Amino acid sequence: MHRSARALIAVMAVLVTLGIVMLACASAPAGNEIQAKAGQEFTITIESNPTTGYQWELAQTPNEAIVKFVKSDYEAPQNGRPGQGGEEVWTFKAVGKGTAQISMRYVRSWEKDQPPAKTQTYTVVVK
Repeated sequence: MHRSARALIAVMAVLVTLGIVMLACASAPAGNEIQAKAGQEFTITIESNPTTGYQWELAQTPNEAIVKFVKSDYEAPQNGRPGQGGEEVWTFKAVGKGTAQISMRYVRSWEKDQPPAKTQTYTVVVK
């Protein structure tokens, strides 16, 4: 294989990787409000691509007198290609009346000194 062909393949691989990272960093619009009744579980679904090393985490624990974290799962796309992103589904339970914030950040666990690639905050109103 010629050097120019190898260089072209390398450039294409970098461009594909950058495209995947950009898609993975897309997030829901800011200012989301979630309404729930006490005792009800609800989910937050947000785009994610763990093949890039990024994943969503809670930036801080929400007020547990109002909202409690239950679990999070990654759902790969049905007809996905290798490296294609999917969604993280976060489940919470509304436990008491009031308003709480759920703040999340999209980070690589080993990059402790780096700012998050994305952040997302949800306001939960429990009635």
